[in-house]
Parts: sequence; structure tokens; C-alpha cells
Amino acid sequence: MIFLRTPLLELAGIQASAAGFPKHTHDEYVISVNLGGLEEVWLDGKRFEVQPDMLTVYPPAAVQASRSLSGEDWQCLSLYVAPAAFPAYFDCLPPDLPSRLPRPDLAAALRQLATQDTSLREEAVIALLARLPRQQSSPSDNASSNGSLLVRRVQQQLLDDLSQPLTLEVLAQQAGITPAHLVRRFHQACGLPPLAWQMQQRMAEARRQLRAGQSIIEVALATGFADQAHFSKTFSRFCGMTPGRYRQINF
Repeated sequence: MIFLRTPLLELAGIQASAAGFPKHTHDEYVISVNLGGLEEVWLDGKRFEVQPDMLTVYPPAAVQASRSLSGEDWQCLSLYVAPAAFPAYFDCLPPDLPSRLPRPDLAAALRQLATQDTSLREEAVIALLARLPRQQSSPSDNASSNGSLLVRRVQQQLLDDLSQPLTLEVLAQQAGITPAHLVRRFHQACGLPPLAWQMQQRMAEARRQLRAGQSIIEVALATGFADQAHFSKTFSRFCGMTPGRYRQINF
């Protein structure tokens, strides 16, 4: 199952058979977390068992194979990252990542990407990549004196017209920094990446308009959704009930 596909990134759920995968290579970095089952990996001549709290990292062109340790199928979530993503998003060369990352926080973050709102997945992937160890940083990250002003400007852009959500690429271009630097600075200041922060504001505005008696389709369009169905699905995820139910209990 494909959860995200862009020219530089792909997030996919993989169902592996008990026979596993024979020796093969990828053109991208493959960053994976297991969702169930036991797996042994063979990577460039070395074997290791994949633990549930571990990320496995396969560099481009690395010879890899895997097999089931239990004789049963297993599932994993794999993030495919083109080497060009690092200069594009982070303005740096691809980092030298270890093949095993025993980081429960990163493993949990990768699993959560599958449940992330579709419109926010690319931003969430960039935020995850920024947390990988040995990630090179840009000197622009040290310009803290201008960081608060930049974040306030981006916040205002995001609030100016909630009916026309901006893309991360447009925000970063207008701010004069890479998308990854924008995500990092905004997250440090606000606790959420910019588009996730804007989604919270869109949901808050939706609740205000529903309480004021606006129709569901009017609220959907005013908060940047193309149709009522998409709005209702997103509202239910964020607010724990449908827009119709929310209107009923607030009248």
C-alpha cells in the first residue's frame, strides 16, 4: 500500500512472505520499521535481527536480503528517500547513516506516518528525516536572532486565508530557506511543523463556524477543503466526532 509518493519520497506498507526477499539493491535510501513478525536482515555480508523498536537503513546500492525468523509472513513500513532529497530539503549531502538505529522514538514516529493526515505526510516525513543522527546542518539554522520573526511571518501567512492552504515548498521559498529548515525552526518555536499547525487552526475555525450555524459545506470550503466528504473525514479524525454531531451538541 502506498501512503505517499513524490519525486523524491515514497512511503509504502510492505507485506513480506515467509520466504523473505532474495539479495537485491535499491537506488534510494530505504528506512524501515517492522509492524509485525520477526525478520533477519543480511546487509553487505552482515546479519542482524530486526527488533520492534529499531529502524533499519539500507543505503543506495547496498546489497540486502531478509528472511522470516518465525516461518511466518511479516509486515513493515518502508520510507524510500532519493539521495537528491537531502540537498533539496536540507541543503546538504546525504548523511552517513548506520544500518541499525535502536531508537524507539524514531520507530514510533515512522509507524505514525501511516496514520498521518494525507495532506501532512510529506511534511511529517521531512520532520522525521531531520531527527536522524549524523544529519548535517546548515549555518542558516544558527540565525536565531531572525528565527522568531521568520516564524511569526509564516504563522501570519498560514492564518491569512484558511480557505487556500499553502504548500510547504511555497512557504519555504517565500521565507528564503529550505523546506527542512522551515520545518525545524517552526517546530522548535511552536511544537508542530507549519502545515500541521495550520491544520489545528483550520479545525479551530471550523468549530467556530459550525457553532455559528454555518452549513457543513460552507465550513468545508471556508477552511480549505475541496468537498464535504474530505472535510468530514478530517474533522472526525481531529475532533473525535463528525461535523454534524458537533453542530448538534453545540446548538
